[in-house]
Amino acid sequence: MNENNNGINESMDADSLAESLARAERIKAIKNAVRNRELIENTGISQSEGDIKPLNQVHIARKTDNERKPVSHAREVGIPDVEIPPYEESVPVAIRRPENKSFGKKKKKKKKLGRKLRGLFPEKGDSALESARKIVFMVSIAAVIVCGYMVGDYYLDLWRNNMQNKEIEEIYDIYNPDYIPDTDEVEENIPEKYYEKLVSAQKLLDINPEIIGFMTIPTVDGEPIVKLPVMQAADNSKYLNINAKGNESRAGALFLDYRNNFDRVENHHLAVKNSDNLVVYGHNMADESMFGALKYYYRNYDYYDSHPLIYFSSNYENYAYKIFAFFMLDAEDNTETKFDCWNKLDFENEEDFYNFVNEAKRRTIRTNNIDVEYGDQLLTLSTCNTLLGDRGRFILLARKVRPGEDLYEGTESKENTNIKWPSYYYQIRTNERYNPDAEFVPYGPKKNPDKKTEE
Repeated sequence: MNENNNGINESMDADSLAESLARAERIKAIKNAVRNRELIENTGISQSEGDIKPLNQVHIARKTDNERKPVSHAREVGIPDVEIPPYEESVPVAIRRPENKSFGKKKKKKKKLGRKLRGLFPEKGDSALESARKIVFMVSIAAVIVCGYMVGDYYLDLWRNNMQNKEIEEIYDIYNPDYIPDTDEVEENIPEKYYEKLVSAQKLLDINPEIIGFMTIPTVDGEPIVKLPVMQAADNSKYLNINAKGNESRAGALFLDYRNNFDRVENHHLAVKNSDNLVVYGHNMADESMFGALKYYYRNYDYYDSHPLIYFSSNYENYAYKIFAFFMLDAEDNTETKFDCWNKLDFENEEDFYNFVNEAKRRTIRTNNIDVEYGDQLLTLSTCNTLLGDRGRFILLARKVRPGEDLYEGTESKENTNIKWPSYYYQIRTNERYNPDAEFVPYGPKKNPDKKTEE
């Protein structure tokens, strides 16, 4: 009886054990299923055929039939074999596209610099409009580069030229510190006068034998606006693009008209009489070098009052000139307003002289009280000006300071209310006109106060 009970108990124990094992396996399977479910929810794995996408497949590992074995060790304790429910075979599943659209997409590769640059040029497949846009863009870029280079090269050239002129200026100042002339000296334009070459001039001639003088336009209580050597060649074109040191430069150099005579000395005496009107040319540079600052004589109403003088030294003497007129001319003028003052280097007689200086007085932008007399040597400065386009010329006209004369006497100025402009100017400014009948006080011979008038 006891043995039977023991057998029953053992049989019951074996059944309970098998059931427990089966339950444990089911629990384990459930846990695996839950884990798989979480994997599906978190990663987008789906076993639905409709959701399968052509993406990388993922397998959930499962034990195969070969790996499933019955629990045979229970026989050793009298427990019958119990078949454990098999796992499901591993099922191939696919990653479905999740709600996050960025998931699963291939990351765009950053375009390399070379590829970006190639994209600026027309490519195969571009539309006509796109190709045209790219061509316009490339042309614009090319224009910017070319313009930038030209502007940079222009100012670099001016800087180099200014440095070279500064070296010449320093040499001149060392050997001729007193370039302001002594106005108490007697008239120098006499054949018997003994001329001695200035030390400073010889130093400049060692640099360039075509240097014939040095010009300074001083500022009252300030730095000069012009302080440069003056050249003279066999023509009026050489120094348009050659500087005082003989180097190529857009600024060129100041140069005296090749037809002028200015202290041409042989054996310490004048070889030929000086010209009645010395004409000096210079470029109107953007950086205000050369004659670039002369534009302020007509732009600023008070500029003349601070710059009424010109010092122009030859290689033998220092001279001073008073500016009595400054005006605008048209280089291509062939009308009744034509006034090519640069071609009038000598005067035939007194009448010819006064016709010339009075024509300048009618045109001057500001008037002053400087008297001009027949026999005064004149100095003309000529430079380009854009007021009339490429044909515009700005002129400063001065006469030499007489012995014993005060340098600044008569240099107070006032506005000229009736300026005689070139005809081309009136085509631009149609509302302006010159009145030839307006009051005008001309230059002329001084009347002798001791001479009695006839009754």
